[in-house]
This record gives sequence, structure tokens and C-alpha cells, in this order.
Amino acid sequence: MDCLFCKIINWEIPSTFLYEDENYIVINDLYPKAKTHMLIIPKRHISTITDMKDSDRDVVGGMFLMARNLAKERNIEWYQLTFNVWKGGWQEIMHIHLHFLAN
Repeated sequence: MDCLFCKIINWEIPSTFLYEDENYIVINDLYPKAKTHMLIIPKRHISTITDMKDSDRDVVGGMFLMARNLAKERNIEWYQLTFNVWKGGWQEIMHIHLHFLAN
């Protein structure tokens, strides 16, 4: 599979993980749009939100819980969570990921 995030998850491309568990990684965005701009990425490859199956709901739910935990750990009260969907919706990497932005 020629997916940038899958290659990062599998250590084929070096990266600094802010967090990792059996289901997710968290990395800083290379082109931050805010003082804090992290990407919450599931290890399971799902290209885009529209490709999700009903059985994938736990993947997305876990991403939001991860965002909540990151905010608590970093004492961040106000933040924005964003999914970009397909190229027309500014999704540049075809592997779902949640943008966590805070100033």
C-alpha cells in the first residue's frame, strides 16, 4: 500500500510519535495551522470518512476520546477538531485522520 500514514505507522518512514497505542498514533502536523496542530491517526487504514463501514464507528469514537485525553494532559481548554473529506474537502492524505488545533 502506498499510504504515507501507513508507512509512518509501520516505521518505514521515520517520525516522532507524540503518542502511540495498539490502535492510534499522534504526530505533529508538518505544516501547522495553529500553535498546537496534532494529527490523530488510526492504525487501521480507512481511506476517507465516506469509505467507513458501520463497524468502524469505534475507530472514530476512539479518535474523539483521544482528542479529549490529549487536551486534558496538555491543559488545553479550547480546541478545534477537523476531518477533511476527499480532495475537494482538503484531504491530502487518503487515510482518515483527525486534526487537533489549539492556540
